[in-house]
Amino acid sequence: MTSPRSHAELVTLRKLAQDLAAQRKERLSSVHLLAAIALSGGPAAELLRDRRLDDEALLKASRSVDDEGPDPIGRAMGGARDVAKRATAKEPAALHLLLALLSDRSSAAHRALTQSGVDLARLRTAALQIALGVVQARRTPIRVIHDGGAPEKPAAPAKTAPARRTRGEGEGPERTPRPSAELRPSKATGVAMPELRPSKATGVAVPDLRPSKGAGVAVPEPRPSKGAGPGVTVPLFPPPRRPIAAPSAGEAPLPAEPAALTPAPRRALTADDAAASPVPPSVVRPLAGLPAVASSVAARFTLDRARFPALASLGHNLSLAAAQGELEPIVGREREIEQALDVLAKRHANNPCLLGPAGVGKTSVARGIAHRLAFEEREPRIVVELVPSELLAGTGARGALSERLSALRAELREAGGRVILFIDGMSELFGSGALDEAMAELKLALARGELTLIGTATPEEYRKSIEVDPALARRFTVVEIDEPEEDEAFLLLQSVAVGLGAHHGLAFTDEALASAVAWSVRYLPGRALPDKALSILDLAGARTRRRARPPEGARAQLREPARQVGPAEVAEVVAELADLPVERLLETDRERMLALETLLADKVVGHGEALARIARVLRRNAAGLRARRPIGSFLLLGPTGVGKTETAKAIAEALFHSPDAMTRLDFSEYAESHAVARLVGAPPGYVGHEAGGQLTEAVRRRPYQVVLLDEIEKAHRDVLEAFLQVFDEGRLTDGRGRRVDFTNTVLVMTSNLGAAEAGALRAERAVGFARASGAVSPERLGEAMLSAARAALPPELYNRIDEVLCFSPLTRADVAEITRRLLGGLERELEARGVELEVEPAAIDALLDAGGFDPELGARPMKRTIARLIEAPLAELILRGQLEEGSAALVGVEQGEVVVDAIARAGERRYAACSS
Repeated sequence: MTSPRSHAELVTLRKLAQDLAAQRKERLSSVHLLAAIALSGGPAAELLRDRRLDDEALLKASRSVDDEGPDPIGRAMGGARDVAKRATAKEPAALHLLLALLSDRSSAAHRALTQSGVDLARLRTAALQIALGVVQARRTPIRVIHDGGAPEKPAAPAKTAPARRTRGEGEGPERTPRPSAELRPSKATGVAMPELRPSKATGVAVPDLRPSKGAGVAVPEPRPSKGAGPGVTVPLFPPPRRPIAAPSAGEAPLPAEPAALTPAPRRALTADDAAASPVPPSVVRPLAGLPAVASSVAARFTLDRARFPALASLGHNLSLAAAQGELEPIVGREREIEQALDVLAKRHANNPCLLGPAGVGKTSVARGIAHRLAFEEREPRIVVELVPSELLAGTGARGALSERLSALRAELREAGGRVILFIDGMSELFGSGALDEAMAELKLALARGELTLIGTATPEEYRKSIEVDPALARRFTVVEIDEPEEDEAFLLLQSVAVGLGAHHGLAFTDEALASAVAWSVRYLPGRALPDKALSILDLAGARTRRRARPPEGARAQLREPARQVGPAEVAEVVAELADLPVERLLETDRERMLALETLLADKVVGHGEALARIARVLRRNAAGLRARRPIGSFLLLGPTGVGKTETAKAIAEALFHSPDAMTRLDFSEYAESHAVARLVGAPPGYVGHEAGGQLTEAVRRRPYQVVLLDEIEKAHRDVLEAFLQVFDEGRLTDGRGRRVDFTNTVLVMTSNLGAAEAGALRAERAVGFARASGAVSPERLGEAMLSAARAALPPELYNRIDEVLCFSPLTRADVAEITRRLLGGLERELEARGVELEVEPAAIDALLDAGGFDPELGARPMKRTIARLIEAPLAELILRGQLEEGSAALVGVEQGEVVVDAIARAGERRYAACSS
């Protein structure tokens, strides 16, 4: 007999949802109904609690509820009654209401569960298994209340195999059982209603949904502690299945659907057993895979090899794999799956083509379609995956491929349209250069509707192989698979993290998953989510496991991971793939970023104000305050030899720890308008189209670097205008149609614009009596250079530059400091040979007077002077054998000229020089 309480359970849940909405002053929605289920107790509440979903967590989502359509509560109640009717239950219960909410994708409850990261397919499967009796609800003690109000003593436990004890079970003090609630008649309906108890989270009265007096129906309570009395369970009888319609004439029936589902004779499965994972739930969510259904359900999707030999030998039965729980769950692709299912239900052009870039999850969507068809759709259809390479293998002889395709067509006709083919990368089949008559036969089968095909392709493959043939393209309906957003990719990674961790014997923390998504988006722009983030995690797991090398005895602890993969392990992999220092990822270089001015000044002499402005822009990017633009774009103006190119090298070394992290383009080579093709690549049909552009290929292969555009004023105007979208949106499209990301680059442009005007000002200042009044101020020189740059560059380009910096001519003191640094570099080179170099202070002034200082030419004359007066004599001494290992060279001044002498005992000479 069914308890009278069952008649009022939906009414009680609705009343509780109304109380929750009224107390929170919110509009009643299906989220409040879901929170009421979580508060009610029973199997449905246990399923939600297993996924860390309580009433407080669910009610947070009610603040962002949008339109759910007309009467969402009534729609949910009607859906619960329909579910209970199909499950042959006497009356609907909370479990049926949960299934109805999971099936209504327009409800706020469905969206709230999706945003919380719950695997809806797995939750729905677990609820169905309990409702249909495929598995039993969690075994807990039962209290039965009779008319007298006293609880009946628990009966002897059923003879079943002992369930697995999870960690922590049976430990700690014994729990106090909840007091039962007496049913009292409702004044409004006259139906017996359970007594309400206050909720700890919300303070709203919560019904204790237990059997009414005299019902004798058992309802589970919380899991008992060690020493608690045994309880009895109420068996859930599996309902009969809907029989399959008889096949029409000429159709061969597929394996018959069983009349009822019966559990296997082994230990009774529970929802917890199906969700068991070797990784502790405190590390990642338990989303490792789908629970396997009974063998009788899997038999519905088994293809008889005697009847379907070609499909069984050439294809992989995805529906059978989904029924057996072998397919990993898919999260966040409900919209695409719904679109594909709608296409499959069409009469014409019912072949969905999943179109999207490589790595966005097209194959996972196809497998999600197979899972939906296996568990949710009423029509039992089987999805069989065909690999193009296996289909074409061994068909070198004439007519072999046609014969194989004919056999497939015959078996598909025999299946009566209940078998769907899935071809991953179908461009390999249609664009493989196979025999024309064989491809024509396949196109004819599509045109006649003899086969239903799910295919995947990238946009480039679709244009080359499918779209060029209009007769073939019209047989497909395109379903766009876009790259997921970062939050959606995080949920996708959570759904596969447990299975990936079980493979490596590790556990992936949520911080590692979030870091993999964020860093892959920023530092690996050439690939798509979720593939690039998953590849990072896979490599990090493999590397961590290999380095850990646990002892043999540690393998006995099966449920304990050897180690956890955190952000540090992920950062190491990303730094290696993106070729950048790992300190940038882990933000352990904050002090170094705060001292950027000092780092740049160690490489560049003078120009303190310009270096400070550069450092401010770079720190802004390091703090994450940036738009979709490059890290920084700088225009360095000034005369030759003042350190513009050296500044670009210093930026590369400060940000990326290597002065070689730079691509240099000499714009004197781009003086013609057609030189744009050299930057982005030749257009289709021209020689060199496949090679790509000099700029786009360099940035695509190494996205984190400095791009130096030297002597920008010498480039053609069309070449300069090609950089407008780079400065504004951080992207550039190459000749092959690929979008190259420049958001991780620093663009440094150098130019001598205004140098002539600044030189004229200095010359005017040196004429006549004005010579005694001093040099021209840097402000006037800067204004002259800025005016020349504005006049020469396109205004739309000049306006997009972050900082336009003017480098003043070097003073004599600046050149003297540069001389010391150049001689220091020469000293380090000689140390590698075992030779020491000593330079007298007077030699610096002698080098400056010998032609090393020229205000109009900067530091380059000093390099030539050092090469002529010091490096050349040193080379002669080395070749003559006078400078050997252990000896020293002295650079001094004699009669106003620089001289270089070899000293046999360097230690004594240095000691004598110091003592004097």
